[in-house]
Amino acid sequence: MKIYKTEVKHGENLLTWLRKKGYSLPSPCGGKGVCGKCRVRVLEGENALSMPYPGLRGISLDEWEIGWRLACKTMLNEELKIEIPDSWNEEANIMTDGDYEVALQPCVRKVYLELPKPTTKDQTSDFDRLKMVLGDVEILDLELLRSLAQLLKENTYKVTAVLHGNTVIALEGGDTTDMLYGAAVDIGTTTIAGTLIDLNSGDEIGIYTSLNPQKTFGDDVISRITHTIEYKKGLQELQKLLLDELNKMTDYFESQFGISAENIYHINLVGNTVMIHLFAGMPVENIACSPFNPVTTHLPTIQAKELGIKTNPNAAITSLPMIAGYIGADTVSCILATNMLENSGYSLLIDIGTNGEIVLGNKDGLLSCAAAAGPALEGAHIQCGIGGVRGAINKIDITPNGLSFTTIGNKPAIGICGSGIVDMVAQMLDSGVIDSFGRMVTREEAQDKLPSDLASRISVYNGSPSFVIANEGEKAAKQIFITQKDVREIQLAKAAIAAGIQILMEEMNINYDDIEKVYLAGGFGNYINQYHAMRIGLLPAECKGKIISIGNAALTGAKMVIKSGGFMEAAEKIRKATGYVELSNKAGFQEVFVDNMEFK
Repeated sequence: MKIYKTEVKHGENLLTWLRKKGYSLPSPCGGKGVCGKCRVRVLEGENALSMPYPGLRGISLDEWEIGWRLACKTMLNEELKIEIPDSWNEEANIMTDGDYEVALQPCVRKVYLELPKPTTKDQTSDFDRLKMVLGDVEILDLELLRSLAQLLKENTYKVTAVLHGNTVIALEGGDTTDMLYGAAVDIGTTTIAGTLIDLNSGDEIGIYTSLNPQKTFGDDVISRITHTIEYKKGLQELQKLLLDELNKMTDYFESQFGISAENIYHINLVGNTVMIHLFAGMPVENIACSPFNPVTTHLPTIQAKELGIKTNPNAAITSLPMIAGYIGADTVSCILATNMLENSGYSLLIDIGTNGEIVLGNKDGLLSCAAAAGPALEGAHIQCGIGGVRGAINKIDITPNGLSFTTIGNKPAIGICGSGIVDMVAQMLDSGVIDSFGRMVTREEAQDKLPSDLASRISVYNGSPSFVIANEGEKAAKQIFITQKDVREIQLAKAAIAAGIQILMEEMNINYDDIEKVYLAGGFGNYINQYHAMRIGLLPAECKGKIISIGNAALTGAKMVIKSGGFMEAAEKIRKATGYVELSNKAGFQEVFVDNMEFK
């Protein structure tokens, strides 16, 4: 634990103040007081400590009595001394791997030029001299054209032209062709991952990963959209967080790998439609309500200087196309990485995250949908849930001899992440702790039905049964448990994914036997136990043996475009060939969803 002390404005909300000061505390609900994650401990503060227990999610009566409070429900009306859990700033375990092969042909290139000097007999304009060598090119803007004459003179007409496609985006004195870099970036709702690439060799120089700093305004896109609606400068605030994070990334690349950020000329982004809109500062409120339409499905090429991104000022910022309000550039990128549209056999792509994207099809066309799985599978809305950070329980094993678990980084447990939650629910089902309807046994029932070790783990939380994974001191920093409500959250999430798959299969009039491959994308998909995921119905058991974890395929597709500009055309082909099914408008969806709630 660390203790911070400073002056604050009287009457301000503690969560709001902490956000302003840059503390990236968990707040999956966006500060609505319903997730119970923004916990702080009040050490000094007479009024705050004397308040009667109101029954808050995330704070038990015992914890309340020793000063634990929710930051979003704490007003700064007196002098407070608070304790902030170190786990707020834990390093995330972020997936960046993905297999692919690409012939190097980047859309950004450098050409060294030794131009003839003008004479009274050759009064060709400076720009036309460039075109004599480069062909029929365009120049990016007036600012670059203004600088041309002086640059040529100072460097005796020996310069390097940087081209994005057919446009000169930069001119540099001398031969700088050996310094040509690009970056591929996956802006996820939860995490951000970027790769620095040498565009002369195709080598991947380094990787940058972080949690998405917008998480403090909610774990899901709806919470963040709501923030842009409720606060006048909410959109600019969320955009700035992303832009600042990209600048941290380029600073990291510069300091760690000895390259100048001025020599980064192309950044290619992927992300869901809301993330791409927020990055560009485009309004997102229409995506949250029917008919869920975005501003655009094609982000225009942006100059880095327009957004204040610390690369070459004229670096090209591009994004893969999007399909719909809830099927974004990240899904297009996954399809690109798997080559689904080129295969004759049917493939199923599942990217399980805060929003579950599902794609089904073959070379004759693809069909997609977005399943509102909610953030439960990433740890949010789970009482002891946490993201994939150090200390998160990621694997659980229940045997007749008891329960064992591992944590990320082999640290004392501070919570349970998505893969651990799937393990837990599947084995609770197999061991009889919960039944096929998700009901957890009571203490009394456990004495008769369960082995003594499991029975001793049944407790009570807020009047309902809970299952204790570890007590404080037992390889854990605090007590870690699963509640009855947690099980219901997992049922809702897995039912949404399963129903989405079923609806797409019905639309295409195929069955599971027709599916040759199931691609499981994303970090969550890489780390989960596939058997346990099938056991609870999150993945189709009928596809056993066909499931392939493909890592961060969204980042893979983004890297493919950075290395070879032709893949942007392939991405546009994918967009045109991919249909979208809005599940909320689909007749019979609710019945299919309810049917998939049960563990079968």
